Amino acid sequence: MDRRQFLRMAGFMTASVATPVLLSACGGASVEAPQPTASPKPLLLQFPQGVASGDPKADSLVFWTRALPAGLDPIAVHPASANSTLELIVTEGDPGAAVGTTAELTGKIVARVQLAALTEWDHSVRHKLSGLNGNTVYGYQFVAGTSRSLIGRAKTAAAANVALNQLKFAFLSCQDWSVNHWGAFDLLAKEELDFIVHLGDYIYETVGEAFQKGAVEAAHPALKLPNGPYKSGNSGARYANTIDDYRALYKQYRMDPRLQQVHARFAMIAVWDDHEFSDDCWGDATTYDNGSFDPAKGGDNKHETARRRAANQAWYEFMPADVAFDANATGFQTIRLYRDFQFGQLMQLVMTDQRLYRTDHVLPEAQVGSANGSRYMVPTQYLAAAEAQKMKVATAGGDPLALTSILGKTQRDWFKNKLKTSSAQWHFWGNEVSLLRMRLDARKLAGVPAELQQEFVLNADQWDGFNAERSDILGYIRSQNIQNVVAVTGDIHSFYAGVAHADYSQDTPAVVDLVTAGISSDSFYSYLASAVRDPSLASAQALIFTSEAGAEAIAIQMLSVAIAQQAGVSDLGNKAAIQQAVGAAIQAGQLPAAAVQATAGLATSEINTLNDLLGGGLGQTIASTIASLAARKASVAAQTLYGLVAGKIASQLQIPAANVPASAVQPFLNPFADQASGKAPVNNPWIKHADTDAQGYAVVTVTPSEVQCTFRKMRRLSNGAAPSAPLAGETRVRIASGKADVSVVS
Repeated sequence: MDRRQFLRMAGFMTASVATPVLLSACGGASVEAPQPTASPKPLLLQFPQGVASGDPKADSLVFWTRALPAGLDPIAVHPASANSTLELIVTEGDPGAAVGTTAELTGKIVARVQLAALTEWDHSVRHKLSGLNGNTVYGYQFVAGTSRSLIGRAKTAAAANVALNQLKFAFLSCQDWSVNHWGAFDLLAKEELDFIVHLGDYIYETVGEAFQKGAVEAAHPALKLPNGPYKSGNSGARYANTIDDYRALYKQYRMDPRLQQVHARFAMIAVWDDHEFSDDCWGDATTYDNGSFDPAKGGDNKHETARRRAANQAWYEFMPADVAFDANATGFQTIRLYRDFQFGQLMQLVMTDQRLYRTDHVLPEAQVGSANGSRYMVPTQYLAAAEAQKMKVATAGGDPLALTSILGKTQRDWFKNKLKTSSAQWHFWGNEVSLLRMRLDARKLAGVPAELQQEFVLNADQWDGFNAERSDILGYIRSQNIQNVVAVTGDIHSFYAGVAHADYSQDTPAVVDLVTAGISSDSFYSYLASAVRDPSLASAQALIFTSEAGAEAIAIQMLSVAIAQQAGVSDLGNKAAIQQAVGAAIQAGQLPAAAVQATAGLATSEINTLNDLLGGGLGQTIASTIASLAARKASVAAQTLYGLVAGKIASQLQIPAANVPASAVQPFLNPFADQASGKAPVNNPWIKHADTDAQGYAVVTVTPSEVQCTFRKMRRLSNGAAPSAPLAGETRVRIASGKADVSVVS
């Protein structure tokens, strides 16, 4: 095998050192770049997917484009006859207003590099340029004769010994082409940032899923897959299955001009999550069906090694990442994404891969029979027992976490060492799935069906489903006294800010977790709300959403129970006895009949209560809605319940009921609160902010004394188009140096 063929097979990342003379790219100190088939005359080129840069180091950047002869289909895969040569020009200094245009790049040239766009890599080009100055902005452009790409800009990291006063970056994830809109990229392109972190779900491997059939902006036509088979039978959703399928998705996503402008302006540090291969994947295993179950061996999903390899290569071809890829490797681990970055003395960033080395879910779908109960809404006791059993089996092999791991031992040890040996003041973790415990403790909630009166983990595909490894890592951070560790996270399509604990049953704060909502993907709330709209789950609706009409129905229930208790009914599960007591009260003139009747015309639009379940006092939104109905005199039931509560408080305080403040009454309108104290149960006190129905991104500002993170929430799709003013609102949180805690500022 000659050197050119080795480059083609092992991973085409060319490299050179910046110098103001003409360079030929090489894959190493002694490896020349492969050249395309000679063409009889210079070709006019197109750069249909724009340009990108990534992985900023103190002395290097990676530059990317895809080049084709003009006139060819920008999405299709083309043969070697479409191979071409082009030149990368890099200049020192910010190109300013020229960024994102096809003007001619001007300025002091620090590198001119001859490159080749080859069919082996779908005519994509990746080049690492070293010898650059630290903490410096560079302009770049790809050219071929009179053909010019967009002009890009990128900033190198500061050298490890440099003291920085401030660093600013954005982090984002989950940009489903087929859902909502990409107006967030318009805002993101206007930010003043040093770089961007992408935490995965850059593409979604499926088209035509039920969740992808809702509203989407007109700028995003339906995606096409050249080979993608149907997920089920001969109709419905299709999924990417070949390298041409995955390439087609990246090419179509990158055709969006707003995403191109973001890439042109900022170097990106990226990892993947699941949808770059397959939903909720682990290794080369998929979860489209439940898989098989053998009591002696456990459960197992379908393994698709060829598909995983194709997904790996497509990611490598389209991401400007300084990573190792080896197409000759056997199996599915052909690429290594985990890596770290240093930004002066101020900040370390460690990026981990949480899919390629992941073990099966602790409770396999095949054993449970469904994703519900194995990955979602998992009883905590069953999850803990299964994890303990797997750890017992694995201990004999030397790694108790070998069967219950997200990172795998090699990466886990690497990660710990990187944190321990870093001298940076702040340690950021590019973390795909949330570290925050997200539970529903329904063991003592009034009105909850018996089958739900358990403690549940809402999402066992994130770190909640791998608690032992989470405890191991966070316990290590505490034992080594590694301070100022902040995770930046995506995946769950919601904004959260909270404190991850080594042991959630103890006061053991270790890491602050900042979680961004998806750029466009349907929110976490939307999935759960869709589930509980099923009549069979109606009893759980109040945990996810309410409405004016729904809150009134709850007020009627609470009022009826209160009347029954006054009448001496002890069995509050006896509906007939409650109804009899209510009827007697109406007959006696103690209760207006309208107080137990639904009010016509009350709004039925959903009001989010999932935020309360995850990040606040459960039922507080229901209580405030009932209080609002009472204050507006919109519901006799709400007014009557409010008056009953106010009367009790007035009697205790020996004051007129009219003098009881609304703030004293409202807690007792909460159906989940303790009716003696008015105190609402809090499921997850470590979560300080939750917005579960959102799209957007987050911006982080790092200084020696603190970290501030601003969650930028987007407006809804408007008449099939991205709203002209996409920003709906902002929430800002703060982390002070030296303490694993986070507070909401505004």
